[in-house]
Amino acid sequence: MKTLIVYFSKSGRTRKAAEEIASLLEGADLFEIKVDKTYPPSYFKTLFEGRREFKSGERPRLAVMPPDPAPYDRVLLGWPVWFGTCPMAVISFLEACDLSGKEVYPFCTSSMTGPERGVRDIAAACRGHVHKGLRVRRADAERIAAWLDAPAEAS
Repeated sequence: MKTLIVYFSKSGRTRKAAEEIASLLEGADLFEIKVDKTYPPSYFKTLFEGRREFKSGERPRLAVMPPDPAPYDRVLLGWPVWFGTCPMAVISFLEACDLSGKEVYPFCTSSMTGPERGVRDIAAACRGHVHKGLRVRRADAERIAAWLDAPAEAS
């Protein structure tokens, strides 16, 4: 099964999680979502900017276009939790990349918040088959394998 791991990361934590997951999946490709704006260096100011984007529906413009998803069977989609959900950069990616017919596995990085609201927002914007989300605190091979083998939820 050909896998694409897509992630958005401001601090590098989600990038590290995506790289750790990729090391567990032979032949997985990585793609980092990059936008053409700079978020504030302060974590809290970034959260408030993310909240403003979410409430206004603003979609940050992608700085790099995503790869063609055609060769991939599944897409793992990672993000840091901002105000309980995914950053709007993830929604920008989903609107630019047709994942119809793909198995989509959402994962988030957060110390406290799970992926549930982000998964709902992703399912609303995604044309793929969205699976249950996973909160990654560290690469745990058994948890990740169980997550990838779990049946899909209705999307």
